[in-house]
Amino acid sequence: MRTFLKILNAIFIALILMIIGFMLGRKYDIALDENDNLVGLEYSANEQKIRRLVSLIDNQYMEDVNTDSLVDNVINNILGQLDPHSSYLSKELLQNVTQQMTGNFKGIGIQVRKINDTLTITQVLEQSPNYGNLFIGDKILKIDSLNILGWSSENAQAIFKEKDIDNIQLTVFRENQVQVVDAKKGDVPVPSVVASLKINQDIGYIKLVRFAEKSADEMHEALKDLNEEGMKTLILDLRGNPGGIMSVAEKIADEFLTKNELIVYTQDKDEKRKYIYATNKGLFEKGKVYVLIDEGSASSSEIVAGALQEYGRATIVGRRSFGKGLVQREINLGDGTRVRLTVAHYYTPSGRSIQRPYEEGNKAYSEELYRRVKSGELHYKDSIKINKDLEYKTPSGKIVYGGGGIIPDEFVSVDTMQLKGWVLQNAYSESNQNFFFKKIMENRYNPIFFSQKLFLDYYDVTPIYEEYLGVLGILEERLSEEEIQLMKNFIKSSIAEELFGVNALYTVWWQEDSMIQRVLELENIPN
Repeated sequence: MRTFLKILNAIFIALILMIIGFMLGRKYDIALDENDNLVGLEYSANEQKIRRLVSLIDNQYMEDVNTDSLVDNVINNILGQLDPHSSYLSKELLQNVTQQMTGNFKGIGIQVRKINDTLTITQVLEQSPNYGNLFIGDKILKIDSLNILGWSSENAQAIFKEKDIDNIQLTVFRENQVQVVDAKKGDVPVPSVVASLKINQDIGYIKLVRFAEKSADEMHEALKDLNEEGMKTLILDLRGNPGGIMSVAEKIADEFLTKNELIVYTQDKDEKRKYIYATNKGLFEKGKVYVLIDEGSASSSEIVAGALQEYGRATIVGRRSFGKGLVQREINLGDGTRVRLTVAHYYTPSGRSIQRPYEEGNKAYSEELYRRVKSGELHYKDSIKINKDLEYKTPSGKIVYGGGGIIPDEFVSVDTMQLKGWVLQNAYSESNQNFFFKKIMENRYNPIFFSQKLFLDYYDVTPIYEEYLGVLGILEERLSEEEIQLMKNFIKSSIAEELFGVNALYTVWWQEDSMIQRVLELENIPN
């Protein structure tokens, strides 16, 4: 009912503004933001000049010109003169962003990969509408009547998305037979909490990869489950998390802070401030917290890390975060596209802005990671540049610095083990993925491969370990005991991910994670 009244109100105002706009040369207009709130617009003489120019090109210019493309280029050029985070969302880009932020997409819920010129199903998601209907190893020969031999996985996924029907007929090669399968399309979740597990009896671990519409609910459920399992200490992994919806970050921070503690505040161009405080609804307001961050942790990740750091609620472990302290508002441009416009700065409870400088232009801004690598910052905490003029005292009495991301309490450098670096860089190479998929198919009738618990508890990679080293051309006698264990964990985690998803991967791989190992050291737990 409230949505209906909001729409009715928008229509009423739009009609009034249309009449006024017509009378005043279309000087006024309205738009809607991502929350369907009205945004008033007033056109200047320059803006009306651009509209007249586009109209003249459309109607008077002697050659055929795609003015849509011209306008897109103009918009991108204009926004490129602003801050680095104001941007234009085309229809295609907006579709991808919406899919990530809503937390689901309409599809058949499978992963496919091209193996020997044939698209092969390598994973059927547990929440897929085709779980139990399609299977790992099915080779897809046709989509409806379309022969797809030799197609890439990207082309096939595009066809699955484009077909606006509830059923797609797939011709597959399964168990040495050609079969026709009616695949169903449905809502497939895109979770933002990709891992939630116990490291040991007391320590829980949650990996959050984005701040989407359902992320706060996912975090709440993960915390609830881990609490019920007796968790006393939480490791919250925000590494590589680029942020997302600010209000979701506020809800997640509220899980750890007590009532009336300031989470964040914003300030707009008119210097109006909006303060967000914690409530008494948090599920983990007393337990110990470690937050993992790195140079890819930005925006909403920094809101959470900053608030928990400043109230002494969490120990921040890792490397300096990205440094984004600007607030964007998505505004509909009326044709299925949006502009993501910076409308305010946000500040941590102490009043610090963690936004790094961007006065030298977007190109220099985008090269920040290169500068950090060159300066040695990813290896040494002492290489982090601190602006002493931006010193702030937090509510817990700690001294922090603004102007360039969240500086961790406990620094952990990028991993310097050469073999681990190679493993991480090549984890998803075609040769690796094909080797592990081959082993899965060889064991497809093994009961252990049907149960995540059985697989994690009992699967021994030793029989394929030497074969894998042979594929890589590595002699076992040249590896240390630590490196041998690393390779075995890598093999097991890779197969676990292919079979059961990311949560299974982290259940194995955390033992090789240097930041988690640092947390265990701080907890005085032997590795």
